[in-house]
Amino acid sequence: MRARVAHIALVAYLAVAALLVALPVLYVVFAALRPGQALTGTFRDVLPTGISFENFQAALGRAPLLRQMVNSGVVTLAQTAAQVLTALLAAYALVFGRLRRPNLVFGFVLLTMMVPGETILVANYLTIRSLGLFDTVVAVFLPFLVSAYNVFLLRQTFLSFPKEIHEAAVVDGAGPMRFLFGFLVPLCRPTVVTVTLMAAIAAWNGYLWPLVVSETPASRTVQVGIKILTDESGTDLGASLAGVTIAAVPTIVLVLLGQRFLAKGLTQGSVK
Repeated sequence: MRARVAHIALVAYLAVAALLVALPVLYVVFAALRPGQALTGTFRDVLPTGISFENFQAALGRAPLLRQMVNSGVVTLAQTAAQVLTALLAAYALVFGRLRRPNLVFGFVLLTMMVPGETILVANYLTIRSLGLFDTVVAVFLPFLVSAYNVFLLRQTFLSFPKEIHEAAVVDGAGPMRFLFGFLVPLCRPTVVTVTLMAAIAAWNGYLWPLVVSETPASRTVQVGIKILTDESGTDLGASLAGVTIAAVPTIVLVLLGQRFLAKGLTQGSVK
């Protein structure tokens, strides 16, 4: 009986927590779909009164959101691919490579995680200006091709991989690239997928750096475009929320597709 009560209490707690998490998202979506009525900015706007796409048409008419979503897609693909590839190679070298002091090298990698991104903002900005890349899509992802956190996560996972398999593969003639992409990546798929999802979501939702290096609407990412749209819309809350809804769709899809890998991927390297 006590176990049953505890189970019901746990389910009720999880239901309330899920509702609290989902409520802001529901508010944005329902308010964006609310037809022809002025929004008050209160939770009464959550109550659906019908479906209309007027706010979406207004948002797309006031800002080139589709072009900016393409920019965000290019940035996300380039930044994610580069971060995953460099993290895989670095983690492999730290665990299976022939470095003389791999722990010391790894310590320097960890030190870079302790430097706040804002402290190197000016240096990155001056570098981008000197390269002539200001106000381009390349400038948005160029400083973020490597992630120390992804190296850390993959290294911890690779440490749990049996060294005997690596030695057997080497004896069998497998080179580093074949072992990495033929054995390690498939067997450590949850962590690799998790790293990919985290890198993609971070790239898509980036705001401060894209705002600094973009000046014209054609080179902005969608997150910056939404902020500009919000400022220009003034009291048109519906158009602003419609823009936010459009920008959030790819992130929600990524999380739904990869949610079963996230928990396993973050803990795979913690237990040998």
